[in-house]
Amino acid sequence: MKLSLSHLKSCRLIALLALMPLTGCEDPQREQKLKWREEEVNAKEADVVRRELAVAKDKQVVEGSRLDLLAKEKGIELLQKQLAEEVEKTKRVRREIEIKQLRGPIPQVSADRVIVIDAGSDEILFEKNPDKRGAIASTTKLLTALLIVEAGDLDKMITVEASDTQCAPVRLGIKAGEQYTRRQLLTTVLVKSSNDVAQALARDNAGSVAAFAEKMNERCKQLGLENSHYVNPHGLPSRNEDEPFSTARDLSQIAKLCDKQPEIRKIVKLQSYQFKWTNGKVTELSNTNRVLRTAGYCDGMKTGYTDAAGYCLVASGERNGRRRIVVVLNDTEGGVWRDAQALLDWALKA
Repeated sequence: MKLSLSHLKSCRLIALLALMPLTGCEDPQREQKLKWREEEVNAKEADVVRRELAVAKDKQVVEGSRLDLLAKEKGIELLQKQLAEEVEKTKRVRREIEIKQLRGPIPQVSADRVIVIDAGSDEILFEKNPDKRGAIASTTKLLTALLIVEAGDLDKMITVEASDTQCAPVRLGIKAGEQYTRRQLLTTVLVKSSNDVAQALARDNAGSVAAFAEKMNERCKQLGLENSHYVNPHGLPSRNEDEPFSTARDLSQIAKLCDKQPEIRKIVKLQSYQFKWTNGKVTELSNTNRVLRTAGYCDGMKTGYTDAAGYCLVASGERNGRRRIVVVLNDTEGGVWRDAQALLDWALKA
């Protein structure tokens, strides 16, 4: 059967009224329980907040204690470091006193520029004007030897050219067209200090003396030797205003590198060398380093002399596992041997 429109509206109104809360018919006990539960929830929420605040406060206390502990630990580390430094300083001072007692007083020297180093540790044992620039004469040939050895192939033959022979005053007398090994010529340079032979090695290595000088200066730059300037492989004065120079300190560093090269070490300790010419003739060359013959502990290295450089000597020696290098520049003819030997003997005592 069909329902009238008014009847449908009446049913819909009744349904809506059924869904609405009956505020006037609430259960008082139920309302009380609901209120109690709300208060209980609020109390628990407040307790949680209190606990969170307490935990945060505890964290702050813990963090403060941790930072305080870290600060104390750093303080202890600093004190330990200072103590270790003081102990080392005390040991060093005690060692210095012991060494002074063992070595005795430092020898009086007439040389103007001097340095004595430990070849192993690079410790400076004595110095006098070590950074004063000046000519170093044929001690220049130590750097020449270093570059030749570093290039290698020492048994390769070299054909002497006419330009190699144009050098004075110390010459072996090699002639254009003669052939020798690099090793022969290197040995001659270090034992007898022949300038013509040094030029032959330089020209063979770099194409010309000038190009070799550039290599020498580049090597100094690599080593951080800012007080050195080379213009040729032998150390003779320049024919123009571009004069060569170096210092006792820089030269000691080059000598230290040479000292680490077995080929150079083997040569500089020779008291003499039998040079065999192309025609088969043999000439005995005596080492220019006189200290090799007067001090058994000396085993190298190189002499030098020019008017500008005076008498020069780089001397190496070893005793009881101690290895020392002495550089003496701008000395007198008699003083150079005396000074070098006295300093070397003094340095090797402890």
